Amino acid sequence: MVNMFRRPLPPLAVLLLLLCALTAWWILKLEWTLPWLRIFDRPDTLPLDALMVQNNTLPRMAMALLAGGSTAAATMLMQQLMRNPLASDGTLAVSSGAQTALVAATVFAPSFLSYGTSAVAFAGAAAALGAVLWLSSRRGLQPLTVVLAGLVVSLYLGSLTGIVMLFFSEETRGVMQWGSGSLVQDSWRDTLGLLWRVAATALFTAFLIKPLTIMSLSDTQAESVGIPVKKIRLLSLAAAAFLGASVVGFVGMMGFAGLAAATLVRQTGVRTLPMRLICSFIIGALLLMLTDNSLMLLKHYRGIDLPAGAVTALIGAPLLLWLMMKTPSRPSFQTASDTAPAALHTSRLLRLLPLIAIAAAVLALTVGRYDETLRLTIDPEYFVFRYPRVMLAAATGTMLALTGVMLQRLTQNPMAGPELLGISSGTAFGAMACVMLFGITSGSGWFWLVGVISALASLGLLMLFNRKNGLAPEKVLLTGMAIAALADAAIRIWTASGDYRVQQLLVWMSGSTYQATPESALTVSLLAAASLLLILPLQRWLGLLSLNADVAHSTGVNVSLARMVLIASSAALTAAATLLIGPLSFVGLLAPHLARMLGARLPGQQLAAAALIGASVMMTADWLGRQVMFPYEVPAGMMATLIGGAYFMMMMRKL
Repeated sequence: MVNMFRRPLPPLAVLLLLLCALTAWWILKLEWTLPWLRIFDRPDTLPLDALMVQNNTLPRMAMALLAGGSTAAATMLMQQLMRNPLASDGTLAVSSGAQTALVAATVFAPSFLSYGTSAVAFAGAAAALGAVLWLSSRRGLQPLTVVLAGLVVSLYLGSLTGIVMLFFSEETRGVMQWGSGSLVQDSWRDTLGLLWRVAATALFTAFLIKPLTIMSLSDTQAESVGIPVKKIRLLSLAAAAFLGASVVGFVGMMGFAGLAAATLVRQTGVRTLPMRLICSFIIGALLLMLTDNSLMLLKHYRGIDLPAGAVTALIGAPLLLWLMMKTPSRPSFQTASDTAPAALHTSRLLRLLPLIAIAAAVLALTVGRYDETLRLTIDPEYFVFRYPRVMLAAATGTMLALTGVMLQRLTQNPMAGPELLGISSGTAFGAMACVMLFGITSGSGWFWLVGVISALASLGLLMLFNRKNGLAPEKVLLTGMAIAALADAAIRIWTASGDYRVQQLLVWMSGSTYQATPESALTVSLLAAASLLLILPLQRWLGLLSLNADVAHSTGVNVSLARMVLIASSAALTAAATLLIGPLSFVGLLAPHLARMLGARLPGQQLAAAALIGASVMMTADWLGRQVMFPYEVPAGMMATLIGGAYFMMMMRKL
C-alpha cells in the first residue's frame, strides 16, 4: 500500500478507465439492439432507437471526454501561470462572463439567442477575459494581479447575474439549469466543434511549453535568458481562456471537474508541465465521463435526470479527499510571484476609515426613500426598523473581513477567503436541506439549529482530513474546497429544480439583512466586537506564519496550535455570518486586499482596517440595496460586491 502511493496516478487512471469502459458498455448494452458492426452505419438505414444511440449517446460520451479533459488541462495551465494551486476555470472570469451574457440575452435581448447559446456564451466569456487583462495590464500581467482581477470581475458579474435572476426568476430558469452543466447532445456537431478547438489549442500550447517551464521558476530568471514573459503569459492566458470558454459555450459550467483533476495530478507528484497537462486531460476526461455515464444509468433505472456539471463533485471531491489523506504534502507552487498591490505610503483614507464607518452608519440610520423621494429623518419609529439591519450588516462585514485577513496570512494565498474553508457552503447546504427535505421554515429555530450543526460538521471534517499533516495551509484550503464542492453540488441541483421554496432561499443566500431583529443584531454585534478584541492579540502569529512556518517555529511559535486556533476562529466567524446573512463571498475575500492597497501592511493594521472596510461596505450596501429599486430591495451581499468591486477595480487601474 505504501509503494502504491509513491506513484498513485497510474493505478488511479487505470481504475477510472475500467469504470468508464464498464459503464459505457452497460449503457450501450441497454440501448443498442442491433449487431455491433452496424453502430457506424448511415443514419438513414437505422431505426429510431439505434439512431438515438448514434446521435445522442455516443456524441454525449465523446463530449464528456473532451469537456472534462479540456477543463482540467485549462485549469492546470492556469495554475502553472498563476503559480497558485487554487486557480481554476473561474479564475479568469470566463464562466461568469458566459453566464452573464446568457442571462442578459435571455431577459433583455432574446433575439441574440438566434445566433446560438454557445456563441452568446463565448462572446460573454471573451468580454470578461478582456476586462481581466485590461485591469491587470498596468502591472505587466503579474500572476497575483491577474488572479485578483479575475476574482473581482467574476464576483462582480456573478452579482449582476444574481440580481437579474432574483427579479426574473421564471425567464432565467433555463439559464440556471444550463449553469449546472449538461452534456446532452442531439448530433455530433458540438462534439466535433469542441474537438477542433481542443486540437488547435493543444498545438498552440505545445509551442509555449519550453518558455512556460522556464517561467515556472521566476519571471526574473526567465527574462534573464531572453524569455518575453509578458507576451508568453498573455498568449498562455488566452489559450487557457479559449479552452475554458469553448467548454462553457457548448455544455455549460462543469464546476469541480477541472479543479479536481488538476489537483489530483499535482498531489500525486507529477512534476513536468507537459506531463501535468497530459495527465490532467486524461484524469479530467475519465472523471467527467464516469460521472455522466453514472447519471445515464440512474436516469434509465430510476427516472432521475441530474446535470453532470453539478454532480461531478460527488465523485471528484471524495476522491480528492481520500487521496489527500494518503499522499504526503507537496508544496510545489508559489502562491504569488509579486507582492500584493499596496501603497508605498499610508493613504489618507486609511486614517479616515473610522470616520467613513461612522458616516456610513449615520447615513443608513437617518436617510431613506418615502414616496419616491429621498429624505432625512430622525423619527424614532423609523429608527427602530433601521438599526437592527445596520448593526447586522456592520457586524457580519467585520467578521468576514477578519476571517479573510486570517486565512490569507495563514495560507499566504491571495485567493483564500471564508468560502474556501467549506464552512459557508456546508452551513448553506444544511439550511437548504432542512427547508427542502423537511419543510422547515426559513429563519425558524430548527433552521438555525441545523445550520449550526452543519457548520460544526464541516469544521469537523476539515480537521479530520488534516489531522495528520499538521493543518498544512494548502491542504486545508483544498479540503475546504472539496467540502464546499460537495455542498454546492446539492445546492445547484435544488436551484435548477425550479422549486418555489428555492426562490425564498435565494434571497437569504444573496446576503439579505431583512430577517434582522434587535436581539440578533445586538448579539452578533457583541460577537463581532469581541472577535476583533480576541484576534488582535494573535497578530504576532499572523505576522510570523505569513512569512514561513519554519520562521514561526524558530521563534518559539507552536505552529500546529496556532494554525488550529486561527482556523477554528475563522470557521466560527464564517458560520455565524453565514447563518445570519447568507453565504457571502466578497467582503471576506477582498477587504484584506483593500486594506493592503491603502497601506495597512502590518497584521494589526490590516485586521483593524479590513474590519472597518467590511463594516462600511456592508452598511453602505444594505442602505443602497433598500433605495436603488424602491420599494423592492437588492440584497446587501450582491450590492456589496457591486460597490466594493467597482472601487477595487478603480484602485487596480490607478496603482
